[in-house]
Amino acid sequence: MKKPGAWPLHVWILIALVAGLAVGLVVNQWWTAQTWQSMGVGDAKAFLSHATSDANSGAAFLAKAARFLAEAAKFLGDLFLRLLKLVAVPVVLFSLIAAVAGVGDPKELGRMGARTLGVFGLTATLAVCIAIAITTAVRPGTHIDDATRTQLLAEQATLAKHRVDSFNEFESKNTLWSQVLDAFATNPFKALADGNMLQVVTFSLLLGIGLLMVERHKRDTTTKVIDTLADACLRVVVLIMKLAPLAVFVLSAILVANLGLGVVRAMAVFVVATAGGLALILFVQYPLVMWLLTPAGHKMRPMEFFRAMGPAMTLAFSSSSSAATMPVTMECCDELRVPRKVSGFVVPLGTTINMDGTALYQVMCVTFLAQLYGIPLSIGDHVSIALMAILVAIGSPGLPGASIVLMVFILEAFKIPLEGIAIILATDRILDMCRTVINVAGDACAAVVVAGKDRGRA
Repeated sequence: MKKPGAWPLHVWILIALVAGLAVGLVVNQWWTAQTWQSMGVGDAKAFLSHATSDANSGAAFLAKAARFLAEAAKFLGDLFLRLLKLVAVPVVLFSLIAAVAGVGDPKELGRMGARTLGVFGLTATLAVCIAIAITTAVRPGTHIDDATRTQLLAEQATLAKHRVDSFNEFESKNTLWSQVLDAFATNPFKALADGNMLQVVTFSLLLGIGLLMVERHKRDTTTKVIDTLADACLRVVVLIMKLAPLAVFVLSAILVANLGLGVVRAMAVFVVATAGGLALILFVQYPLVMWLLTPAGHKMRPMEFFRAMGPAMTLAFSSSSSAATMPVTMECCDELRVPRKVSGFVVPLGTTINMDGTALYQVMCVTFLAQLYGIPLSIGDHVSIALMAILVAIGSPGLPGASIVLMVFILEAFKIPLEGIAIILATDRILDMCRTVINVAGDACAAVVVAGKDRGRA
């Protein structure tokens, strides 16, 4: 990956992230309704949305300049994410087809697939075990008082109802069988146009397997073309990443400016406990998994891993999107010396089904709410919650707030009041940023392990 100036790209992105968080916090704390009024704006919401309001008739030049800067910042952040999403689907399509067809031997493909799914299953199991241990030891649900609970329930009631309604609509239209069927597109071109990542992954795998069955001389020619297209897409990612420091700065600044820290303080124990669990996965679980599951001579040093994954993890934190970050994760895997045939298979598949951070978050949230409402959970209940959390993390559909929507399924199973989702929503945005980092790092961790085993067999 190209490095701007004297410093690596991930250093610039990290500096931009810290600066954006600081600027956003300053704006959140000191840019108040009084600030707008001093510039002739009586209804800031209407002014920012360009709605007509008599309260804003005296808006001064400074107010319009502030609005222009806010819109320009949002435009830059949105453009950056849109460019990454633009290239994400072609990267999945070409990389997976090239990786599968490039294996050459269907039996080797089966072994790679089995190893990949095995690593995904292991890391997800360890993640939910960490969540159970933390919630049992810390009991975050017992640290929030009734007044705070009532306030959060009132503030987020409308959004919580929308999430529950979304789940009810989803449940009424979907069964286990329909969910499995939905992984297979009736029209692959529509799946590509809609950006339905699960269907794109399934189609790519099937097409790659089909290429394996074609005569070698035909397959080699086609595979070279597809591999070239995959490489071209990743070269586009390199160009897009030149915008990354500036885009990360504005994305993080806008987020913190709108979010603030009031809610985080109110639920400090839950937020710290969840962030601590995610940190254990990132800094303890993944290094141990890579160290223990790769053969001697191919061990990955933790600092080497985190240095190479810096751009992907900082982008994941600021964008909260594994799919948008995936092309960058692929580039980072090149820095980790993971063969393209491995990263092209593991990373797109992991972006769809490998969600360790989401699995931990599901367990933390459900157990937190059970403690909050005084609902006892047995060892068997914890095991059931863990298994359901893994399935929910794997099967999250492409709808807004999917992990929160499907959390309703687990809450209903254990008779935990659904209105408690309102409390979770209060801090979901900041924790979503953190768990996306884990999801992205988990894909790279799996790629390193699978690549190490391949080298060990060579």
